[in-house]
Amino acid sequence: MPKPSDDPISVPFARLKPLLEQALAADINIEELFATLNLPAPSAGLLDYGSISLADYYRIQNRLSILFGDETLHLSSRQLLPGSTDFVLQHIHDCKTISEVMRVIAKSYNLLHGGQYNTVMTRPYTIDYMIDDHEFPYAGNQTTDYIYFSIECILIFLHCMLMTVTPSAEHAIRGLHIRRPSPGGDCGHLGYWDAPIRFGANTYKVAFDRDFATQPVTIPPPRALTSNAVYQKIIDVVAGVRARRENLNSTASLVQDSLGRGVVEQTDIASQMGISVATLRQRLSEEGVSFRDLRRTVLNQTAKRLLGENQTTADIAEAIGFSDARAFNRAFKDWNGVTPKDYLKQHRDAPKLDMPDPDG
Repeated sequence: MPKPSDDPISVPFARLKPLLEQALAADINIEELFATLNLPAPSAGLLDYGSISLADYYRIQNRLSILFGDETLHLSSRQLLPGSTDFVLQHIHDCKTISEVMRVIAKSYNLLHGGQYNTVMTRPYTIDYMIDDHEFPYAGNQTTDYIYFSIECILIFLHCMLMTVTPSAEHAIRGLHIRRPSPGGDCGHLGYWDAPIRFGANTYKVAFDRDFATQPVTIPPPRALTSNAVYQKIIDVVAGVRARRENLNSTASLVQDSLGRGVVEQTDIASQMGISVATLRQRLSEEGVSFRDLRRTVLNQTAKRLLGENQTTADIAEAIGFSDARAFNRAFKDWNGVTPKDYLKQHRDAPKLDMPDPDG
């Protein structure tokens, strides 16, 4: 289970280097990104951060997964579109136990990734969720340490997925196996776990108490089972300050995340948040924004990403709901002051981010 809530967990800011380099290459405004998450602007001294809380790391990761249009954050050569985790969670509604939930999650992600990388094993005292990444199609030239760190973060995400189903999952961990050879280097994120950790394992494994995993469980309603809910659970558990929820994730930020995952109707977003449309509008008004403005911002971000992927203006117009390419071109110029064609010319060469490696 996670360590007590008053035990903050942090990682070196340099852990963000691979993600921020990808963001710059995709012409994502890093200062704007941090501002929307209520974090200090990196331009004020990017390397002066030293470290960043693990909760804030996941908040940045969540937003970038939407902006990249890939829930793997380009870790995999097989892209997972925003909404993939929502899709997985919507398939657990008939499960009767956490053991069944774990098996549905494993099967669903195997289908999405195109391989048998996730398995669930029943043992005398535990039920283990296992990840074997030996044949996983990693993208590009990922460093070994970055892969270790990424999969270790995925294990935390998995644990919080189960906590969105039942809070009792917080106290059900009996052990953890990871492939990292030793606790040397930076392993601050592993402070999340208050359970024995075996280093140098052949596969990744989270061992859950068997009695817990086989007891009947009531599956929450669909609106409580979303990727946004999982990330909020991570923030609550890691940061340990539920009273600060609105400071960590404003209503506007939550709406942007939902819009980025393709939930575009106010009624649906309000339902996911467990509030009425009127309350949603009121909260946004108190934060000085409107749903219409947020929707325009997200559509612009999505358009820029698709342009960077060399999609045609006609395809982009259809993807984000415009009647035709001409209407999209007019809107894009209104948003950015340049046409899509001129925008691509101006942003063909992205700057590189100069940050030290976390192992350096």
